Amino acid sequence: MERNEEHVLRAVPEGSAPVTMDSDWLQDIRQHHKLVWHRADFRRNVLTVATALLQAYDYASYTATPGNDYLMTTAGIGAGTLGRIKRWLTRHGFLGLVAGGRQARYTPKTSDGHSNLFKQGTRPQQMADRAVFVLCRPLNETEIATYGEKEVQRMDFRCKLDPFLSRFSAAVDISGNPIPNTPKTNPKSIREWASPTLKSYFKAAARATALIEAARTDLQWPASRTTSANDQATRDFNELQAARTVQWHSPPLQKLPSRYVARIFAPFFRENYTPGDVLHSIDTKPDGTPHQHDALHGALNIPAVIQSRLNYWRINGQPIYSRSQRVVLEAEEARARAIAAAARAKTCHQPKPANNPQHVKGVAMLRALWH
Repeated sequence: MERNEEHVLRAVPEGSAPVTMDSDWLQDIRQHHKLVWHRADFRRNVLTVATALLQAYDYASYTATPGNDYLMTTAGIGAGTLGRIKRWLTRHGFLGLVAGGRQARYTPKTSDGHSNLFKQGTRPQQMADRAVFVLCRPLNETEIATYGEKEVQRMDFRCKLDPFLSRFSAAVDISGNPIPNTPKTNPKSIREWASPTLKSYFKAAARATALIEAARTDLQWPASRTTSANDQATRDFNELQAARTVQWHSPPLQKLPSRYVARIFAPFFRENYTPGDVLHSIDTKPDGTPHQHDALHGALNIPAVIQSRLNYWRINGQPIYSRSQRVVLEAEEARARAIAAAARAKTCHQPKPANNPQHVKGVAMLRALWH
């Protein structure tokens, strides 16, 4: 259980990722800007302890379980110095605690009162549990974006494989955490498949959306373009870009993660709603009556307000025609009426058969043949 991937990822500090074979963990610690201001002996002790942790690191499970006695003996330091080094590594995102150690008197006991942590066939010995650590490295903004995309795909794939989590998928937010005040019962394992680094990823995405410059509006998704595509991956990307365009024109929505906004508007985007249609649906009812804008700006639960306004544009749960679709239908109807009126006018202005000289001449020739 302590080496389970879900438990390990939960222990990763926010803004960090587990160390892999491609990572130079010791070099990242050595060049950290907070370490260079410490004394030389503290820097040396930090690197010695980090080297011992890296030697005991398992790249398959992302965990290391070195004992305190081993670390103190290897580095030649005391328990107080070792504690300060661990706190420094944890504070700066290089170390995460998956499971804390326990002394022998706190370990599970058997029916005869002895610790159950001993080898079979030998004299019962009091044994302690070692602490389980995960080695991590801080990520920059580009690495957080890449890691966040992979984590989102992993979460979606896990929901598809696990029917239990799919049942409760509506009870969690975009970061995988339970949504409070929900009538559904949240499973205990909901928090186990969410990585804290995803919070940094979604916060960075929200900041990137909020800091879009006016000169870069030409790079946004056009407000009059639909998100339809031939494959699902392209459609999902188009919906995300369209959601960011909606956020750009609606400041209250900039407080929410872009992916969350895309999931809210996905049913409307898939019915060929444009970002302009979505903005119109948020601000106006189908009969043209505007909503109160103060209610949106002062709302504490913005997603609930957005859903209540979008419900005006649903019938039996399905989106109705948008504003642009109504304009197209009205234009087609007007064109059809114009064509029908022109056809009727053309029929009315044609000369009657009796007044047509060619018709009279043809009738006379037929009568001559019969007589």
